[in-house]
Amino acid sequence: MSKSGKLSKETLLTIIGVVIIFFFRFLPAPNGLVELDMQIAGIFIGTIFLWLFVSTSWPSIIVIAALIMTPLYTTAQGLASSMGSWVTSFVLFSSMCTYALTKTGFLRRCAIWFITRPVAKNKPWLFLALFFLGPLVVGSFMSPLPTFIVFAAIAEQIYLELGYKKGDRFPQMVHLVILGLASLSTATTPIAHSVPILGFSLYEQDTGMPIDFTQYTIFGIAISVVIYFAFILIMKYIFKPDLDRIRNIDTDFLTKDLKPMGAEEKTALIIFGIVVLFWMLPGIVRSAFPNNALANYWNTLGAAVPPLLGTVALCLVHVKGKPIMDMGESIKAAPWVAVMMVAGTMLLGNALTHSDIGLTSWIVSILEPFVKGLSPMMFVFIVSMFLVIMTNFASNTVTVTVTYSFVLPLIYSGVIGGVNPAALTCVIGAGASLALATPPATGHAAVAVGTGWLKNEIMFKYGMALAIIQGLVLAFIGYPIAAAIMPF
Repeated sequence: MSKSGKLSKETLLTIIGVVIIFFFRFLPAPNGLVELDMQIAGIFIGTIFLWLFVSTSWPSIIVIAALIMTPLYTTAQGLASSMGSWVTSFVLFSSMCTYALTKTGFLRRCAIWFITRPVAKNKPWLFLALFFLGPLVVGSFMSPLPTFIVFAAIAEQIYLELGYKKGDRFPQMVHLVILGLASLSTATTPIAHSVPILGFSLYEQDTGMPIDFTQYTIFGIAISVVIYFAFILIMKYIFKPDLDRIRNIDTDFLTKDLKPMGAEEKTALIIFGIVVLFWMLPGIVRSAFPNNALANYWNTLGAAVPPLLGTVALCLVHVKGKPIMDMGESIKAAPWVAVMMVAGTMLLGNALTHSDIGLTSWIVSILEPFVKGLSPMMFVFIVSMFLVIMTNFASNTVTVTVTYSFVLPLIYSGVIGGVNPAALTCVIGAGASLALATPPATGHAAVAVGTGWLKNEIMFKYGMALAIIQGLVLAFIGYPIAAAIMPF
């Protein structure tokens, strides 16, 4: 309630969303649907509404409660499929493992390493290329938010050293590319990245088959390399920044307070490296030895076990009498909003495809006249462009959930033939990560504008152009690669 006694905009939107969740079920059901279908549809529509216009935090909890109150789930079943999901645990424990790398200073060390290579001295474009490579490589195993914050802070040091001011063209272009590559890094690997993992889990719910981490990583690295070079070319030939000031930059000012890598930092890196190895090894071994018992056993444990064990190791191993990571501290630093959103999305996705719910069949019947007859590549192209546009106006998680829920049933039902569902799921998980054009799209986009070094209008104008290029790469390079290496 505002001071004038009138309802605030947020309060009004909250009431609308909650009413949709709990009372949509009483509307007359269209032909083909029953009251239970309307109840689930209301929970879906109301939750998406709240996520888009109110908050991505507490609506993730109310959706769990609302679904438990339906006939589909008991309390135990609802909590097991949301908070007890392996995806929720994966996001939590992998974030805790990567937190240790930030805490020990390894993330900043990596960032500085990229731009202090002697080979880049007096070569401004090579300097920028190495600097931009940093957030892509480091972000491949870190959350994009800390990745962007670290590289943006170093960029700001460079701007000030070179005498740039806020509003100048060069720092705006650099900030935008760092933002775009931090987002792109989320699509590179599934390591510590909840958005592709959420797509994996929805696919596994529907098919009973997991998407292999190694196969996805091949796809993710391929599209990321192409997009990275596209960004460099666009920066050089379209943005055309003046690099005279950067030509003779001396980067020693960045390394003067950088201490040698200590035992704590090295140990945290080794433990995290073992976690990554355990993520990737089953897929590699299974490819070479299809019936290897150890690989099959480790694969049955799932993706959440390696970071869980890594978290335990980081808390158990002591350096100079202190644990590398304090459990209480790391839990506080965990991205709980993302964890809760994933939990709510998991149960919501399960409800939409539940055998007692006819929503997906109904949606397929609505969309069929519009998409039937499309070639597989045209369909993939449309999905890719929809993804990169939607994710710049809605959260990554909402984009995955909505796109998967509407698109994959068309393939499973046979309306669209010739499309590899696993490969398209990879495209959806990757494409939903590529937000860079608006502040509400993702956390690090909001931070980018908040720094003052990137204006909204520049972000939107050039960010949408970069988003469209990413959509083209996803459709015509990414999907064929994924389809070639994934079972169909």
